[in-house]
Amino acid sequence: MNTLKNTFYEDQYASVSVVESVPCVKIKLSGFPTGSDHYQFVQSKLLETICNQINNFCRLHLLTDSTEAGLVLEEDIMYYKMNIIPRLEEAGIRYHAIVLPPNFVARWIRNQMDLSHRKLKVEFFDKLQDARRWLKKR
Repeated sequence: MNTLKNTFYEDQYASVSVVESVPCVKIKLSGFPTGSDHYQFVQSKLLETICNQINNFCRLHLLTDSTEAGLVLEEDIMYYKMNIIPRLEEAGIRYHAIVLPPNFVARWIRNQMDLSHRKLKVEFFDKLQDARRWLKKR
């Protein structure tokens, strides 16, 4: 499958790119952020990319690949819920697919966390291909 991808931000923790074939902004997380300030900076880069790209597509989704990511702090999860989700909705994102690592902790997170909001539908997946397929149908 030919997937055109343009990377807009990258560091040791995160890579933010646009996958035109879905279409979506994809954030791939690996390891841990260096702290809450780093986590928030990465989220600002994600929002910046979305805002800069959304008008290039008739619809744009969000794909988070957390298969290699470690856990984040509770305060970062709250920051995401209180600050990022409303801004994703304001930007026009309606569907967010999150791919979790295949372990017990990830399954626990899936059962504990509801990130769906008024206008944003969030689904969790075990495989990247399933997440992409779900987003393409939206």
